[in-house]
Amino acid sequence: MAFRFELQPALPLQLTPDCLVYSGTVRMFVTGIMFQSSGAPADSFGFALPDAPPLIGDADEPRVWAEASLMTGTATAASGAYPFGVEWVRAAYLPDPRGGTSRWLNLFGGAHIGREIRVGYRVTVATV
Repeated sequence: MAFRFELQPALPLQLTPDCLVYSGTVRMFVTGIMFQSSGAPADSFGFALPDAPPLIGDADEPRVWAEASLMTGTATAASGAYPFGVEWVRAAYLPDPRGGTSRWLNLFGGAHIGREIRVGYRVTVATV
């Protein structure tokens, strides 16, 4: 299934000199024709956090914690038991997809989108 993202990041929150929190919302929605079954597995998603700076070269990777929660969902049918939401959400620094030497902070997981969902996310980065 083809779907798109619309990201709305919030300003990063500096909790301590060694701990920073990135948060925001992401709207995930289906583009084109959609087929859904009640027992279908979650669709994989992933995106780079737009406000997080990259790790340069072989810099040590900080510890990261990811959280996400369903804010709203739009159903696709009047009947049936279709799941909405996100599962197995994680965050990690991944290599630059353009081939550079930097690593970028990404949030990824699985989503039961229906026609559209809006998800709140929070990624905490600690360098100690």
